[in-house]
Amino acid sequence: FGKTLDRADPELQPVLKKLHHLYQINVIKKDLGYFTTSGLMSTGTGAKVGKAAADLCREVAPQALALCDAFGISDEMLNAPIARDWIKYNSVDNKGEVEGVEF
Repeated sequence: FGKTLDRADPELQPVLKKLHHLYQINVIKKDLGYFTTSGLMSTGTGAKVGKAAADLCREVAPQALALCDAFGISDEMLNAPIARDWIKYNSVDNKGEVEGVEF
């Protein structure tokens, strides 16, 4: 993905670069302990990872629906009960089904 960014439509490059950065931040966040304990990242820098991810999410949010369309995420997937209210969806043992729970 990162290697093809420079060949993307110049109008799309800013948002695609933000998505790529967000992906990279997410990878780092998942293994933050490893990055800091191995000396690849200082604890000070590691402490900023969460804020960087939140900031990128806020920056990308206005384009969220357009991005979903561009990546082929269907309305059915966007309107799945778990996509609307994750806490309520998981408040009962629904075994992946939506029967008996009103959303």
